[in-house]
Amino acid sequence: ASELAEVLVDNTSLNDVYIGGEYLGDAGVASIAKALKVNTTVRTLGIIGRKMTPEAGRALGEMLNHNTTITCLSLVNGNIGDTGAQGIASGLSQNTTLEKIQIEDSCIGATGVSALAEVIQNATHLDLSRNIIGTEGAEAIAKVIKNSCKLKYLSINHCDIDVLGVRDLAKALSKNTNLGELSVACAGIDDKGMCALAQSVAENRSLQVLTITYNNISEVGKRAIIEACARSQSLNHL
Repeated sequence: ASELAEVLVDNTSLNDVYIGGEYLGDAGVASIAKALKVNTTVRTLGIIGRKMTPEAGRALGEMLNHNTTITCLSLVNGNIGDTGAQGIASGLSQNTTLEKIQIEDSCIGATGVSALAEVIQNATHLDLSRNIIGTEGAEAIAKVIKNSCKLKYLSINHCDIDVLGVRDLAKALSKNTNLGELSVACAGIDDKGMCALAQSVAENRSLQVLTITYNNISEVGKRAIIEACARSQSLNHL
């Protein structure tokens, strides 16, 4: 990672950077983040590494506070937790160029999700899958759905969302006019949650793709979503 960081400082042609491995940790991420403070060509940054801790999140947040060219950030399989997510959020609060954000399987809870949700109004794509977002996290994401005029894609698969969280999401979705794709697969949604989601799908006028596979629903939930699809004026893929 340190060798790559040295290259990034002066490189003027590299657009996409993907790095990962079992040995990639905070020091490697910090060196890359430092280089990207001054790099002006990289548009996509993807990092995979189980040894990342909250320090990696803070380093990336500091980078985002200075970088004005990266439009896509993908962070997967890290242990950055809520503190690391808050560090990233701190950088995003000053960043206006990042459009696609994926922070998947990164041990983030409701606190981290809420911090991110407050500062991602410019995002068009958001993927927070495989994090335990909880009711509070779902409520925070619902506010993004309600208030953002740019968000087109949202994925919160494997997030164990309870019925209260789904109701918050559904209420926001019913009034949203921009979201085109929503994925809530394996999210622990039961019949009550699916019925609430179905009602919002029927009312929404922008959603085209909905993924709800492997949730905890019976024929009641299935029937509700099928009827919603029949009523929807925009949905074309389930």
